[in-house]
Amino acid sequence: MQIAGPGEAAVNWVATRQHAVVHRDQAERAGVRRAAREGRCRRGTWRRLYTHVYLVGTQPPSDRARLLAAALDAGWHAAAGGSAAAFVYGLADRLPREIELTMVGRRDALARPGVRIHRPRGLTWSDVWFRAGIPVTSPAQTLIGLAATLDPDVLEAMCALAFRRGLVSRGGLLEAVERQGRRPGLPALRTAARDPALTRSGNERRMLALVRRAELPEPRANVVVAGKELDLYWPEARLGVEVDAFSTHGSAAAFEDDHKLDADMEAANLRVVRFTGRRIRARPEAVAAKLSAILALRLGGLPPPRRR
Repeated sequence: MQIAGPGEAAVNWVATRQHAVVHRDQAERAGVRRAAREGRCRRGTWRRLYTHVYLVGTQPPSDRARLLAAALDAGWHAAAGGSAAAFVYGLADRLPREIELTMVGRRDALARPGVRIHRPRGLTWSDVWFRAGIPVTSPAQTLIGLAATLDPDVLEAMCALAFRRGLVSRGGLLEAVERQGRRPGLPALRTAARDPALTRSGNERRMLALVRRAELPEPRANVVVAGKELDLYWPEARLGVEVDAFSTHGSAAAFEDDHKLDADMEAANLRVVRFTGRRIRARPEAVAAKLSAILALRLGGLPPPRRR
């Protein structure tokens, strides 16, 4: 990334640490005045992303650049929140088209295209973390902010992933929830945090929800067994379930991998049952009946469902 004129080294230093974005005030302090900034934008070596924030260089902005640029433009009291913060922590697969910013201290910010401003009560700087140089609400505050908007199965999977990655403990999350008083989504979050199962796809979450509706024993989710990761697993029955989707199992190589997995499991006295996402959606009762019968055979009579 190269720029000409005054402040070149200073602005480059800042940009390389901020995903190639710089605020107008940072450029000013480095000696790059308004005329110089406008000239670089005309030449295409800079690009204005927001009123006060520029992208340095000719490359397209990364997701993190877009997010940091929105936060910088909103002011130093802004942090990414909600689904945007979940993306930064790796709890969501993609950055949403509309970026949510949370204002610390209920500060005001001007409306911007593609940016939604949220002003929660009681948020302080102790609730803001920095990840990859981006200010984001803490993992607990992120989950609290999302609780009222997410499907319960998605919220449960997000809690489990946050716990597994050490972003927040179950106790820490529940303690943060209790400090919120009464607000939408908190009962669902308490339930999700109690004993969450980690599932990574919509079909896996549907399968787990189907197991629970059928009152079958609670499986473990996404665990490694005999060196292989299974979507769902019942240790007592030595039974695993794989949820197949065309996107991940639609090639010859994937087909061979699936059969090798099944053979390896049989050699270890384990059984793997496969259900397609389409079958789970179209014939849930048949899927539940088949799984119930297999569990009964392998357990010598189906035990009571595990309490959650």
